[in-house]
Amino acid sequence: MDAIRVESLTKRYGDHVAVDGISFEVRQGEAFGILGPNGAGKTTTLEMIEGLRKPDGGEVEVLGRKVWPDPRSVQADIGVQLQSTSLFDRLTARELLMLFARFYDRLDGPERADYADPPGR
Repeated sequence: MDAIRVESLTKRYGDHVAVDGISFEVRQGEAFGILGPNGAGKTTTLEMIEGLRKPDGGEVEVLGRKVWPDPRSVQADIGVQLQSTSLFDRLTARELLMLFARFYDRLDGPERADYADPPGR
């Protein structure tokens, strides 16, 4: 099974075609990069794969499941490393983990967060 399958993916903004019918597969365990100049549609493509932006055409599957029309079903099982991240300086690692666990409705977040801040710290 492919980790990611993109078939004829398209996104338009008015008359501007940001992503023009691209197709590719990423196998599990494979390192894959998208390269191109500014405005080539790299970020838009990733946002459609992540379920953050709805495509105008084509299909996206992640871990064997279609991302659209219900991206939340896939979003719960993926992680995304943003280009830049700004965290709250005054929160502990545990508090940050609990915050992000709440974003994704992860009930096991508080228990797992206990590993981040050992007692007595």
